[in-house]
Order: sequence, then structure tokens, then C-alpha cells
Amino acid sequence: MYMCHVCIVLFILEAVSSRNPGIKARVTNNGINFANKVAMNALAAKIRTFSVPDQHGDSGGVEYDLTNMRVTGFTEPQSNIVFLPGAGLQWTAHGAGVSMHGDFHYKIHKKWIPSISGSGSFDISVSGLDFSINMILGVDVNGRPTIAASGCSCGISSVNIKFHGGWAWLYNLFSGKLEDTVKKTLKNKICDSVTTQINEEGGKKLASLPVTVKLGRRFLLDYRLLQTPNFQPSYMETFHKGEIFWLGDETDAPFEPPTMADIGDTQKMMYLWISDYMFNTLGYAAQMHNYLVRNITAADLPPDERGILNTTCTSFICLGSLIPQLQKAFPNSTVELNLFSGNPPTMTITSEGLNVRCGGKIVLYARQNDNSLAYLMSIIATMETTVNVSIASELVYGKIYDIKLLLNVTNSAVGPVAGGFIQMLINNVLKTVLIPKLNEMGQKGFPLPVTGKIRFINSSLRLLQRAVVIETDLNYTG
Repeated sequence: MYMCHVCIVLFILEAVSSRNPGIKARVTNNGINFANKVAMNALAAKIRTFSVPDQHGDSGGVEYDLTNMRVTGFTEPQSNIVFLPGAGLQWTAHGAGVSMHGDFHYKIHKKWIPSISGSGSFDISVSGLDFSINMILGVDVNGRPTIAASGCSCGISSVNIKFHGGWAWLYNLFSGKLEDTVKKTLKNKICDSVTTQINEEGGKKLASLPVTVKLGRRFLLDYRLLQTPNFQPSYMETFHKGEIFWLGDETDAPFEPPTMADIGDTQKMMYLWISDYMFNTLGYAAQMHNYLVRNITAADLPPDERGILNTTCTSFICLGSLIPQLQKAFPNSTVELNLFSGNPPTMTITSEGLNVRCGGKIVLYARQNDNSLAYLMSIIATMETTVNVSIASELVYGKIYDIKLLLNVTNSAVGPVAGGFIQMLINNVLKTVLIPKLNEMGQKGFPLPVTGKIRFINSSLRLLQRAVVIETDLNYTG
């Protein structure tokens, strides 16, 4: 499975599309060197399990059997994976060594001497083993990555054989045969094994990779590939849809991803661009399915602040004392706030920060003693905040400290209301209820689309025009 490990690293994340991606990933030479180490470690483990089929033959009146030939050691080569601009990847290795052990048995059946037989063992040392193979990467109709091997070649510089036991002059009768067998077998096994792993096991693994991930219980992130990867001399880039849907309703948002600002950096193993488009599709899906609705009652406030929603004061201050006509019309009642958005919230990312704007309506009701609700007033609200983002492991976290609020009271059933009183009330609700609730969600983290065996290390965030860029090195835990 070692080559599919490489591919999983590359696709941390067909019908070629001209639309901008919502997510873009860049894997650099440093990242591909990491993939090379993962692949070579796995290949070395595979080679150590190689065996050579038993050989039987007759040479110069001597019958021989070569049996139990198996690899006993492997010296890893100098290897690297390089980008082939416009095509894919090339994996090459030079100077590998293989140690083998086996048994032999011979029987002399010449007419002029009595029948003689014997047995022993031999050790083989293979040096200068080189191989090269190309990997062509693409994308299938479902947006999953594909891989195909091509052009595998393998060479061996020398094979040295040392026999133990028997007669030395006999060895030359079948040593050449043994050397040819070892060379042919190793060459075929290495190319066959690598090609099979790439085309069959690697291809099957990639074909089963998810291209969507659930976000909580309501949403689905679609990060399928939009087109074949782009290969440059020092990096490769993959382009992903990066749209969030309501679970069960994959209707595209009625707006397109923006063009994200680019950077030329290649020091980290991987760079991951996340467009504000992705977050805006989340807001759109939530709005279309009436998810951005919340009813706030006194029970949602801290115990020592619940009295502020009373129409008759039982504490130092309450809504009834701020709005006397409210106390007169609805005594001994509690006020409830129904919040709902009027339009999808929008996020704009710049190098200066991550800004979120939303607008909606706040409707106030009085919960009376008979448990009935009486309409009080409607408030048109516009809110704006800046989100502080951070990364830890494979999660992006968000936190807000303040919300700028603009209110306009409309359609009041209790007469004119001073905006300052309502502003104070809503600010208190935001501070004690809404902001902590949003930060609670932000502390859970936004999962990045990576496989379970890849870990981010030495990660940092950078804000660009219309995108957050995650700059990270990688660690493979498989």
C-alpha cells in the first residue's frame, strides 16, 4: 500500500472546470520528500518479504536444486520523487543492496564415476540496484484522484554468490544460472510490485477516498477535485470545490468562488488555501434551511442577570424600569427575544482580518402569567464582528470578542421606545448569550479535509485577500 500512502499525502485533499476553487492545496518539494520517505520505508518492508522460486536444472552431467531462496536484508537506496511539469511524478532510486540466502543440492550422474551427491547453502549479495517509475495523476468523474504507473525500469550492477559446503569446482556449473535468476527475479518483482501497488491497491484506495465530510449534524463539506492537478518544477497544486451544503440538499450557492491571492512560498511541506467562499456557502445553506434562528429567554442568561428581562423589577434594574409603558401594559411578565437572520451572513477575508457581517430581525414578546405571548416590538439589526482564527493539529479555531451592533426599532406595540435602552438590552444579551455560544462552536474547531494518518506539525496561518492560508509540515502516523 506504500504508493497509495504517497497519493494520500498529495491529495490532502473529471471534467476540467474553469471555475475558481473554494480550496486549493500546494505540495512542495519538501512535502514530496516526506512522501518519498513514507514510500521508501513501505517498499523496504515489502522487499524484505521477497522470495525467489526454486530452481532445478542439469549442467554438464550435474543435476542441481536451488531452494528456499529468500531476502535476508535490504539496504535502502538514495531515492527521490520529483515533479514532472504538466504530467505527474517520477520516483527514482539508486544504489540499493539486497542480501539473500538459500540452499542447494546437487547430484553427479556421469558414467565414469560413481553417483555423488551433496548439499549446502549459499549467500547472495546484490549491489547497485536502481529503479525508476512514473506516476500519472488525474481525477475521475466523481472528483476523486486517480493514479497510473508507467515506464518502470530496474537495473542491477552486480551479484556476488558465496557457497558453503560441497565441492568448489561444482559451483561454477550453476552459479551463472543462479546469478541470472536472481537478477531477473528481483527486476521483475520490484517493477511488478511497485506497478501493482500503484495501479491496483493505490488506485483502489484513492477511488474509495471520501470527497465529502460531515460538519456537525447539519452540514456537508464537498472538497472534490475540480480538475487534474497542476505540476510545476518545485510543487504541485490541487483544486477543490470547497462548498458547504445542508446535509441532504446539495443545491449550489448562487454565487461563485472569488480569485484567491497567491503566494510563491515553497518552504513548508504543504500550503492550504481556504476561500471565504467556503464559509459563505455555510451561511447560505444555514439561511436557506432556517438554521439561523434562536429564541432567548431568561433561562439563557446567567442566574444573576435573568431579572433584566422582567417587566416588573425584582432586582436593581429590569426592562420594565427602562421602558415604563412596558411595565404598565404587561406587569409581572418576562420578555423573550426571537432572533432570526434576514439574509445569509457574509464573510470577507483580507490581509487585515476576517470580517463577518449579518443582518436580521429581533422580535420581542412578553410571556404573561397565563403563559401566552404578547407582541411588543420588532427591531431591525445589523451586526459586524472580526473573527480571530488559529490552528492546532488539523482543526481551525475561531473566536470573537465583540460585536458591533446597529439597531432600529420598528412597529412597537408599546409606543415610542428609546433606542439606547434597547441597545443596552441587546448588548447584554450578545455579551452573555450569543458571543459565548458562538465561541463555544469556535472552540470545537473546523476540521480540515485530511486523512486520519496525516498530522499537521509546525503549522501557522496567514490571511490573504479572500483566503486563509495554512502553512504546515506533515507527519505520517501509519
